[in-house]
Parts: sequence; C-alpha cells; structure tokens
Amino acid sequence: MSTPSWNERLLPWLRLARLHRPTDLGLLWLLALWGLWLGADGKPSPLTVILLLLALLTVRAAAWLVHDLATALLARPQHTLAAVLRALPKPLRLLAAIELALSLLLLLLLGWQTLLVTLAAAVLGIVFLVLRRRTFLGELLLALAFAGAALAGVTATGALPGKTAWLIYTAAVLWISAGLTQYAALHLQQHARLGIKSITMLFGTADRWLVALLQLFALAALWLAGQQEKLGIFMTLGLMAAAALGVYQQYLMAAASDQGYRRAYVNNLWFGIAVFCGITFDFLCKLQAHC
Repeated sequence: MSTPSWNERLLPWLRLARLHRPTDLGLLWLLALWGLWLGADGKPSPLTVILLLLALLTVRAAAWLVHDLATALLARPQHTLAAVLRALPKPLRLLAAIELALSLLLLLLLGWQTLLVTLAAAVLGIVFLVLRRRTFLGELLLALAFAGAALAGVTATGALPGKTAWLIYTAAVLWISAGLTQYAALHLQQHARLGIKSITMLFGTADRWLVALLQLFALAALWLAGQQEKLGIFMTLGLMAAAALGVYQQYLMAAASDQGYRRAYVNNLWFGIAVFCGITFDFLCKLQAHC
C-alpha cells in the first residue's frame, strides 16, 4: 500500500476548516478591511492588517469545528457533549486546541479591545447554535456575530468604536443577514431534517425581497458612514457598484434554483469588494490632497 502524499493528508484537515469553501472567510476579511481603513483613516499598519486577517482565519476555522460538534449533537440527541468529545479523534481535538491557542495569541497582539469584540462575537455565535432549533431569526443572531469583524477592524487600529464604527457594524449586520438568507435557502432540506429553523422558511419564495430590503438598508448605513467620514465620489461609486451587484443577485435568484442562490451568495464577495474599493480610493484621494 502506497504512503499517502502530503496533499492527501492535509485535504481532510483543510475540509474541516472549510478552507476549500472560503466564501465566508472572504466576507469576514472584507468586513475587517472596511473597519481597518475607516478606523485608521485609510492608513492602517501593514502588520495590523496581517495579524487581523490571520486571527480571523484561525477564529473562523475554530468556529467551524464548534459548528460541526453542535451538528453532531443535534444528530445524536441521546449522546452527551462529553461523549461526543470523547468520540472525536485525538488529532481533531489537537487541531481545535491549536486553532484556539493561535486565535487567542493573535487577538492579544491586536489589543484587549479586539479580543473583547471577538469574544462577544463568539458568545453570539454560541447563542445562535443553541437557539437555531427554536427561533426563525437564527440568521440575525449569526449576522450579529459575523459583523463583529468590522468592529474588530476598528479596534485593531487602537480606536474606540464611534458613530462611524456603529454605522459600519449596522451595515455589516444587514448585509450579512441578506447573504445568510441566500445561504439558508441552499440548505432548507438539510436544516428541516435537523429541525433547524431559518427566516427563509418564514418568507418562502418572497425571500428575494427580504434580501433586497436588507441590502438596501445596508447601503443606506454605508452611505451615512461615508458622510460621517466626509468620503466623496469614490465611496459613492463603490456603493453604486454594490447596488448594481445587488440587482444582479436578484436576477440570479429569480429562477429559484440552488445554482442561482449559490452564485448570488458567492457574488456577495464582489459586493464587499466594491464597497472596500470605494472606501480605499476615497481615502487615497484625500491623502493625496486631490479630493
């Protein structure tokens, strides 16, 4: 029997950390970059950027392990948490410990404020896992946790969250809620089998309009944040591009197919990139004294 290659050995661990499906990681990073650029007035430290992106990578990997553990408990309600933990392979428990230790170290390097924001987001994530069989508003709970990346971006610069930071956080909650609604539509059957509720179940075929409304309010909050920071034409262009992408997502979802919803969900990366480019180019213009 041939010895497995390094690729074959690593692939299962990469899958556990969902690194083969990095859409949600990209969304986390984009939220953090929004916060970093606004918190640092367009001049974040390269080291801070690297540390925060690495911290979010490890936190996200650990969060997926916790999610899988919660799903295993749902599938085996007769088993206790301790029994499920004992059944986990030793390498998996070691991986979880390493990810948590790395996350803590990186967050400590970014400062106690960023650590507190991340811990608060983690608590919200756990509340989501506990309540997702009892409430149809699970996407909102998860979005509140997810959007913590934007606040972490602000606090990583050493700034306390002010009016702009909370506007960005509000926009992030609304935008991520829209994306999670699209994601939930892809997993309705699996969620129904596990007894997991979602807002998509409430809205049914009208979920498209919920997504549109959430994105519209997210863009409004982003516009207000731009006004607060006196951002100009590039921010406006970025928001217009994001709005156009939102319309495109409506087109993708119109067929009510899994492929359409999947493409719409992934398209949120371009939505976030459009907003980030608007923020970045506007600050560059201001720094060059051309705006």
